[in-house]
Amino acid sequence: MKLAILLLCHKNPDQINKFLEVMRHSQIVFFIHIDKKNNFAEQIVKRDDVYVLPDNFCQDIQWGNISMVQATLNLIEFALSKNLSFDYFWLCSGQDFPIKPVKEIINFLENKTDNFINLFNSKNSVGKYSNYDKRNSLYYPAWIMGNSLFQRILKRIYVIITGGYKKTYFLNRKNSTKFDFYFGSQWWCLNNKTIKWIMAYCKDNNEYYEFHKNCVVPDESFFHTLVLNSPFAKDRKDYLHYIDWSDSGNSPKTLTLKDLDKIVASPFLMARKLDFQVDKNLFQIIINRIL
Repeated sequence: MKLAILLLCHKNPDQINKFLEVMRHSQIVFFIHIDKKNNFAEQIVKRDDVYVLPDNFCQDIQWGNISMVQATLNLIEFALSKNLSFDYFWLCSGQDFPIKPVKEIINFLENKTDNFINLFNSKNSVGKYSNYDKRNSLYYPAWIMGNSLFQRILKRIYVIITGGYKKTYFLNRKNSTKFDFYFGSQWWCLNNKTIKWIMAYCKDNNEYYEFHKNCVVPDESFFHTLVLNSPFAKDRKDYLHYIDWSDSGNSPKTLTLKDLDKIVASPFLMARKLDFQVDKNLFQIIINRIL
């Protein structure tokens, strides 16, 4: 079994290096995308199993727009170009950290064929149009994307005047993808056959990518929709991340020592999000436990 870990990073090179140290294994190769706004490639540990994407493969990632999807596609493309016959491709963040020993992680994935991805049909709980549908049903121009206060206000006005978060009275755009949309957490672990199918589909159907250029937060729908419309739709289980959304914001809670008991009790393999600048002690305690 060979595993490609795809890391989307934007800060804390010391934390990323600690991740690379703890996850080091003969069956794992790391591919790292560093946000163009925060290039610290020279601070990442130099090892034969660590590839930092060259500048021409890196995106200036902006919240909520297609740049996150493009960065992920670039990671996949770069990993495939190495012809290392990976069995799995695991998309993680530079703010993730393992909560199980690396040998246990490898053993878990050994001889498996499932895709591990968190996803849902936006209507499967209440059977009605939802705010998730609204992300794709309207055409969002590039200038309205982003997470600045001004852009957030503009998006809210745009959503409200077209019918609100749970319906759209006008300006509905045609679904050129011809797929039912699915949504879920950005972080997944997909097998080789599924990844190659996704990349081939995107190459032959550019309209799918073009449609998502004007969706909000497409990284939480782009790959999920493809997986559920692929020949591998039934080969799936839930994702491998422990994530705490109890703060009820756009981002998950940043975990601290107060969350240690929940982290330790979790059946998941990876936790997010952690931050060296918030609680560095948590890392050492987790490392002591898993080593």
